[in-house]
Amino acid sequence: MGFVMSDNLDEVYNEKYFHDDSLYQLKPAKKAFKTFVLSNGIVVGMFQGNRGSHPDLDFVVKILRKGKNERPEPPIHTYWVVDLMIKSHHYPQEVKAILDYYIRFYDNCSPFATVQERDSYIPRTPLHIMNTYGNLNVFRTLPMDYIALVIELFSLCEKQNENAYMFRDILHLLKDYIDGNADYMKVIKASMPLSR
Repeated sequence: MGFVMSDNLDEVYNEKYFHDDSLYQLKPAKKAFKTFVLSNGIVVGMFQGNRGSHPDLDFVVKILRKGKNERPEPPIHTYWVVDLMIKSHHYPQEVKAILDYYIRFYDNCSPFATVQERDSYIPRTPLHIMNTYGNLNVFRTLPMDYIALVIELFSLCEKQNENAYMFRDILHLLKDYIDGNADYMKVIKASMPLSR
C-alpha cells in the first residue's frame, strides 16, 4: 500500500529486499506485514517485533532507499528531527503546528489491541499532513509524507509499552527548540540512538 509513488526511475531497488510490492529482510527472513512507498521513493515496512510487555503486538519499522546495494535499516530519529529543524528555519509556524498536531496525536492514540488490528492498520495522518503541509519543501530535505508516517508509527509503537516516553520527549524537545527554549545540540543528542 503506498501513498504516492515516486517518478524517479533512474535508480532501482535492491530486489533482494523489495519485490512484489513488499519489503523483506533476510536475517532473520521476514516479510513486512505492511509496506508503504513514499513520494521520494523510500519504502517503509512494518515487521513483527518481539519486545515489551506485548511482544505479539510489537512491530519494528525499517526503511529502504533506492539503489542496487541498499539494505533495509531502522529510520533513525535523527533523520526526521534534523529535517524538521531545517524546515523550521523556513517555515517556523507550520513546523510548530505539525508538532502540536503530533503531540495531540501521541496523547490520544491507543496501542493496538489485537494482531489483526495492527496488521490491517491504515495510517491516519499522512494524508492530512500532505494536504495541509505538503508544500514544506526545503532543498534536499525529506518529504512530509515520510515524516508523517514515521512519527505516526513511532507514536503507536511507543504506546505499546507502558511507561515508555522517549519518543514523546523528542516531540516536546523539538517544539521547545522551535520556540527558542532548547539548544539544537540537546535536541540532536536526544534523537541519537546511543542516547537512549
